[in-house]
Amino acid sequence: MRRNLLLLMMAWALPVEAQPSHGVSNAALVTAAKQATLKMIDYGEDRCDGAMTVETWLAALVAKEARSITWTGGKCVLVNDMRPGIDASSWPYCAQATIALAHPKDRKDSPIVEIYFEKPDQGRPGKVYAFRGTMVTRDGGPDYVRFRKDFEAVWEERFPAPPAKPRCKDE
Repeated sequence: MRRNLLLLMMAWALPVEAQPSHGVSNAALVTAAKQATLKMIDYGEDRCDGAMTVETWLAALVAKEARSITWTGGKCVLVNDMRPGIDASSWPYCAQATIALAHPKDRKDSPIVEIYFEKPDQGRPGKVYAFRGTMVTRDGGPDYVRFRKDFEAVWEERFPAPPAKPRCKDE
């Protein structure tokens, strides 16, 4: 009993990033993010490509300009500590896709897409509920976006070549 209490006290003392994601592995977060549909990250909006997975969408969007996409899971990195809660840096349920560009502007030029999850449910990742993205714009400044379509627009402004696959039109 005393040993369990000591272990529990030690776990509470660990910084958030050192704590496990409450029984959900980083690999499970990555898999869930890749398999999530676009409708899940579009805040319930009905779009013509809503059934497509995040992985398929991202690969098609960046195909001509990316060397690779590296997926990681765990603590959220595209955060806003001005508003505590689910956008704060302490939220541990996210998956990130970091895009290595074929021709970056500099060594820090790696666009990131992040998918947020609700708290885990019975050892599995919670529901997907948000999209965040960041990248260097055509003019060289950073841009932080909260909507998938805004990320597409910034990407297409910087890389004006048509996408590898034509996208459907919602109009």
